[in-house]
Parts: sequence; structure tokens; C-alpha cells
Amino acid sequence: MKKTFSLAMLIVGTIIGAGFASGKEISSFFGSNISPLVALPVGLGIFLLCYLFCTIGRLYKSSDFSKVNEKLLGKLHVIADVFLLLNSLIVLSGMLSGMDSLFDTILPISPAYSIISGILCAIIVSKGLSGLLKSNSIIVPFIIFFIILICCFNIGKPSFGFAFSPFTLPSTVLYVCMNIMLACTVLTTVDEKPKTVLWASLIAAAIMTALMLLIILTLNGNDTTADMPLISIASSTSKVLYYFAVGAVAISIFTTMMTALIGLSSWLTPLTGSKGFSVAASLIAGMTVSNLGFENVVAYLYPVIGIFGFVYIVLCSFCLCRRLLASKKSFGKCDCKVHNSGKEAQNHGGRHDEVELKDLTAVNN
Repeated sequence: MKKTFSLAMLIVGTIIGAGFASGKEISSFFGSNISPLVALPVGLGIFLLCYLFCTIGRLYKSSDFSKVNEKLLGKLHVIADVFLLLNSLIVLSGMLSGMDSLFDTILPISPAYSIISGILCAIIVSKGLSGLLKSNSIIVPFIIFFIILICCFNIGKPSFGFAFSPFTLPSTVLYVCMNIMLACTVLTTVDEKPKTVLWASLIAAAIMTALMLLIILTLNGNDTTADMPLISIASSTSKVLYYFAVGAVAISIFTTMMTALIGLSSWLTPLTGSKGFSVAASLIAGMTVSNLGFENVVAYLYPVIGIFGFVYIVLCSFCLCRRLLASKKSFGKCDCKVHNSGKEAQNHGGRHDEVELKDLTAVNN
């Protein structure tokens, strides 16, 4: 149960970044007056893709997403690696610029906020995935609580109609793909039992569906043009709620920042031979791109991640199905001699399990 909870919080903590927690992502992808029913297909998509990438991680058992891509995609792994690294860099820059944008409304001394949070993030990331899991298990529940609190005080007039525009379905697909792209760099390196993966994906998807529903209800009927709509809405309600909102979004930014930084640094470490140098170099690169500004990163670069992410997911799904089908065919060709005695039949069943495991391992390698 502890592993299930940790994995679920890792998924939620990765997805809930500055864009989601501030409402900017949702308003950018879906516009204004959004149907709350959009949250349902988004939640379903998050569940399916989380389960997909966790399953890939369980089958290939590697702590490096680049090696997973190499085994799964073959020669295409180089293109996939470049895309995932670019994705991590864009998200990292978005979180750093988001931290400056968030606290500049209180005291305009940026980029001090991104520098301080980036250094703290680098210290935690240097401890590896275990540090990331522990951090998310502690702070993500607080993020969830604060988002619920902020939304409950500011829910607008609900509109449950299915008045979807022609762009709603493509926007939903791109939104889910964009959110999962950062998480997949970590999920493909997680090796857990199928039951743990299933329940963790279900819990994470249920939480994200509920939170998205609340945020949509809050955005509807309120001004969504601000850099961080939920922060703007909270500030017009009360000072206390405003500071709660700032705290929740700041923590959300930090959890996503950690995942993005660990994805970049883990790829660089084998090349540089130094984990500390890789973390520092990744952080500097992220701060350089963050000069574009939070609103520009979310509005222009996040949709690009969604488009290429969709292509990447389709390729991963196709290659995984092909490998699994190949392993089943190899299993079907087993020429073990089965005798009629009950004892020998039982032994043969056991040998079939061993053959299946060896065949899958051979195909994966």
C-alpha cells in the first residue's frame, strides 16, 4: 500500500505544476466557459497512459529512460530521446519562470525566486528517485488540500452541457499527452508489481479528474486572462486565501520542477561522468530558456509538447504490442513433450512459465 501511494503521489506531483495548479494550462487548452465533463476523458487518458508507461518500465527494468527507448523503439530511440529531453527542458523552464511570476506579485525581485528554488530542487534531485518519491509523498497531499480549499470558495456557475467545439477532442488529446510526457521519463524507470501499477494509476487519475473538475468550475464565470487565473481569483476573495493559493502553486511548481530536472540530469550523467555537474548544467539550461516567460512557455511551447507527445505515445504503444505478440508466438512454438500423467502435466505447466519468462526477456533484449 505504501508503494502504491508513493507512486500515485509521484504521478500527481508531476502533473500538477504551475500550469495546472494556477489554471493557466486548462484555460490555454480549452478556452473559457469549459464543460466540466471534459475532466472525465482527461482522467481516463491519464489512467491509460500512466498504466502504459509503468508497464513498459516493469517489462524493461532500467533506471535510464534512454535505454528503455532503445529497447522499445530500436533505431528511433535517438529521436525519442531528443524529444523527451526537449520536453523536460521546456517544463523545467516553465516551472522556473512560473516561480518568478508567482512571487513577483508579492515582491518583484526575480530571478531570485527561480534561483533559490532551483538550487533547493537540485539538492533533492541529487539523491535520485528515492528522494523524489519521498518528497512527493509528503508535499503532494498538501497541494491537493489547498487546491480544493481555493476552489471551494470560488466556484462559479456550473454548466454541465456537452457544448463541445470541434477543437475540444483534439485539445483533450493534446492536453493529456502533454501532461504525461514529463511523467513518462520517470514512470518508465519504475519497476513495480502489476497490481501496484494498476491501483497507483487509478488513484492518480481519480485525483486529477476531481481537481480538474473543481478548477473548471472555478474558472467558469471568472476572469481567466490573468497570468495565473486561480491566484488572481483567490486574491479578489481574501488575503488569507490568496496566500494559501500562492503556497499551493509554489509547491506544485516545485514537485514538477524536480521531475523535469531528474529527467535531464539522469540523461547527462553517463555522458559527463558527474551527477553534480549534470544537475547544475540542466538547471542553467532551464534558467536560460525560462527567460521566455511563463505565459509564453505555456501558450506556445506546451501545445508543441502535446503534438509530438501524441506521436511518441502511438509509437510506444505500437512497439510494445509488437514485442508482446512476438513473445507469445515464441511461447506457442514450445515443443516440450507433454505426457498424460497428472504429475508430468503439472511439471510441464511450470516449465511453460519458465519458457514464457525467458522468451519475454529474450525479446526485450
